[in-house]
Amino acid sequence: MGISPVVFVGIDHSTTAVKACVLDPDGGTETFAIERSRGDGGPWSFLDQLSAHVDPAAVDMAAYGYCYGDRLRRVKDIEATTDRGIVDNLGLGQEVGTGTDVYDALVAADLPCVAFPGVHDGLDTLHEYFRHYSTLTGADKLAMTRYAHEQAAGDTYVAACASSSAMATLVVDGRLRGAFHWIGLVHGWPDVCELRAIRDGETTLDDLLLRMGFLEGAFEEAKGTPDPDLLEKVYQATLHNVYGLAPFAAHVDGDGLDEIVLSGRLSRVEDPVDVRSRLESACSGLAPTTFAERHSAALGAAYIARDVYRGADSVLGIPVGTVPKTRASTA
Repeated sequence: MGISPVVFVGIDHSTTAVKACVLDPDGGTETFAIERSRGDGGPWSFLDQLSAHVDPAAVDMAAYGYCYGDRLRRVKDIEATTDRGIVDNLGLGQEVGTGTDVYDALVAADLPCVAFPGVHDGLDTLHEYFRHYSTLTGADKLAMTRYAHEQAAGDTYVAACASSSAMATLVVDGRLRGAFHWIGLVHGWPDVCELRAIRDGETTLDDLLLRMGFLEGAFEEAKGTPDPDLLEKVYQATLHNVYGLAPFAAHVDGDGLDEIVLSGRLSRVEDPVDVRSRLESACSGLAPTTFAERHSAALGAAYIARDVYRGADSVLGIPVGTVPKTRASTA
């Protein structure tokens, strides 16, 4: 019996939902999302959710990026990972559990799957300047960057996200070289006042990075369209990230940007603030600017699965390690 057409699945562990994309051999896609706050919290199964879109037995390779992904230095078989590929979840203490449940289901399933890292100081591909902090972005932003690589007109680009987080990555000559993040709608880095509050016993480290954004930890509010003042701040944060990375492509590590790819649901907002047009106008002075489609990080993860299936040695300069056997290799 012949092997049926190859199918890939990418899974994106983002702030508000776990999003998945089924990629068929002709490039067609189907996406779905599982809210990270699932209401009554009743029994559910990721494989059951996936089965509504594709037979899990027909999946040739899946790829999942979970949380920080800071224990991983390469893309590797998810069954060979330790502690779900993270050092710990310090600062992200909202234990909803959806992403964890998905990870454990993929480890237990008879389905070839790899895990991929976030952007952190253990990645040799990064420019030395960007290896000062241990963690720069979560694994979802690597998936976002892989999506941008498929769309960009050249191999040197900035991929920037405007959503619950505002983060950007820099790719030069096809290799991930840096990332930038300061503050966004939900996520941000702690300031001195917050550290003093922790020191004085007034608060804890648990969900520190989820309290530092413009919403100051209002998790459910992140799912809607923010008010105009917040949208203005997200717009400014996105420009901060893009313009902060652009000089490295022009003066430090390359010959200038080929493109800027903007993703995230807030990058496409047109009312009550026309964030989309303003970002396009502001960024196009640096390089041609395009916008990602909905659930683009999940599609980027599916591209990573396809890369691995096709025998790639690396993804954006990150090595590919031991990979699971596929239907083709066991047929």
